[in-house]
Amino acid sequence: MIIITENIINIQEHINESNDSSSGSLLIFCGTTRDNNLGKSVDYLKYESYSDMAKLKLKEIADFSISKWGLNNLKIIHRIGKIEISEISLLIIASSPHRNESFRAIEYIVSELKKSVPIWKKEYYSDGESWIGSPDNPN
Repeated sequence: MIIITENIINIQEHINESNDSSSGSLLIFCGTTRDNNLGKSVDYLKYESYSDMAKLKLKEIADFSISKWGLNNLKIIHRIGKIEISEISLLIIASSPHRNESFRAIEYIVSELKKSVPIWKKEYYSDGESWIGSPDNPN
């Protein structure tokens, strides 16, 4: 399941929906907003996306991951809009018969998401703002 939302992510709700009796592993990755980056104090983030294309790319990544690692269940949820410090911006839940498959899938998904999914992050500071992951600021 792929979700792009402006709503706060309810982890427990998604865990309950993802658990199944055929899996020996249910792994959860949460990407959160930290209060600093490259020596600057971050006040909050804003994510923007080309949602239709982002969902398509995330589905491609999910389909590949399910096929390659034999996942029983996979959810990728990404927030857009304003994200406060310590809030979750990305939730990935993967279930599989054994843990290694889920670990490898989640690592791949995060890497591919950052490389190819049209979701952009802007950091806001007390003295300005900066796009992150853009050609002029690849961090």
